[in-house]
Amino acid sequence: MKFPLGSVVLLIGVVSGYATGISALGRAGQVSVDGKWMQGVVNAKDPSALYAIGHFRQEGRLPPNHAALYFTRAVDDEGNALRSGCSYQLSGPQPSARWWSVSVEPPGGFAAASFTARDAVMSGDDQFSLALSKRALPGNWLAVPDIGSIQIALVMNEPYPLSKGAKLVLPTIKRLGCD
Repeated sequence: MKFPLGSVVLLIGVVSGYATGISALGRAGQVSVDGKWMQGVVNAKDPSALYAIGHFRQEGRLPPNHAALYFTRAVDDEGNALRSGCSYQLSGPQPSARWWSVSVEPPGGFAAASFTARDAVMSGDDQFSLALSKRALPGNWLAVPDIGSIQIALVMNEPYPLSKGAKLVLPTIKRLGCD
């Protein structure tokens, strides 16, 4: 069976277009903030906004609101993958937003457990600390279900503007130990 050259060229174009689109979906909407935290970005004026929205929808999520900042992280401060069998301390400056949440989820999955600004006990020095563990720990604690590999998602809705020259500082994640 002989294929005309035009059909072969068309087939190659369709296959490479499909592969390019899938690759763009994987990268669009994600920007590395500090090498460990990834920011989910959707800007309606961005020419790749279609791909960014597709990135979230591919994972079964709605894209974040334009007035929200959405961050994910899958490694601790040493670069080790986050696992539900370990305990972690998330700490840093108090999230500077009208409302915020921290959730634990399987990579590419939905939030399995979450902790919000409403639940937080804040210290007087504008610092925030949250223990993530299967077992209860003192202070702010997020119960981590036994789901294997996990990622942390931080959502800041209506973040307060940063003062001139200031940079957004995201929390660190220190491993406390593993079962």
